[in-house]
Amino acid sequence: MRRTSATLLIAALSVAPVLTGCQKIEARQALKSGNSFYLDERYREAIVEYQRGLQLDPSATFAWRSVGLSAMALYRPGLDTPDNKKFAATAIDAFQKYLAAYPDDQKVAEYLITTLIGSERYDDALARLKAEAQQHPDRVELQSMIVTTTIRAGRLDEAYSYAKGLGSRADATAFYAVGVACWDKSYHDPMLDPVARGKVVDTGLEAIKKAIDMRPDYFEAMAYYNLLFREKAKLETDPLKAQEWYAKAEDWTKKAIAVRDAQKAKEAAKAAAGT
Repeated sequence: MRRTSATLLIAALSVAPVLTGCQKIEARQALKSGNSFYLDERYREAIVEYQRGLQLDPSATFAWRSVGLSAMALYRPGLDTPDNKKFAATAIDAFQKYLAAYPDDQKVAEYLITTLIGSERYDDALARLKAEAQQHPDRVELQSMIVTTTIRAGRLDEAYSYAKGLGSRADATAFYAVGVACWDKSYHDPMLDPVARGKVVDTGLEAIKKAIDMRPDYFEAMAYYNLLFREKAKLETDPLKAQEWYAKAEDWTKKAIAVRDAQKAKEAAKAAAGT
């Protein structure tokens, strides 16, 4: 009996590598089939084949990127259906598994964050953004993304506090984003009472001023500075004071136009010199 058991064990061990080799070949065929489906934009079939390949050969971690891209191609931000939620979840899971094996792939990290934000998983997106910002303190755009993502999560005060807390690491675009969000809330939210609206407008004006102080030729910020002064004028009960705010708005409209004209002239001169 012992001799028979030993013989069976040796036979099983000798067959195991052959089976593993067959699985790897089948896995490669499945992944290749997935690539063909992907190129034909048949993303559902591509996901099935990629996942089959990964099941056969879990070591082919590079293929998780393809699963994520296929699911991302099918996903439609804002569409609230079971299938669409499934595509988002599949993409997020795949990108996370890929990044666990290839943590330095910045492009896939961006895909993951984009999908998290699009599917309104803001806290997960912010956690990743803040972790990346700690690892790459020189990438100021990450700080702006944290601010804009916090705004999208509906936490305007938190976004502005975060931007102010950055100090020298702050980017003008972060304060600009806060200002734009404040104008949008004041202009479009009918539920705000005058006191709350006034606070939002003042926050927006303060944030935009910081952006312009950092970038004196910030045309877009100047344009919104004008719009926020108009919001402030609408809240004013004193007609004379309201006219002062409208006058300020007009001044910033003119400054914005002057900056834009100067930028266009500079671009035209540069193009002419290049020609």
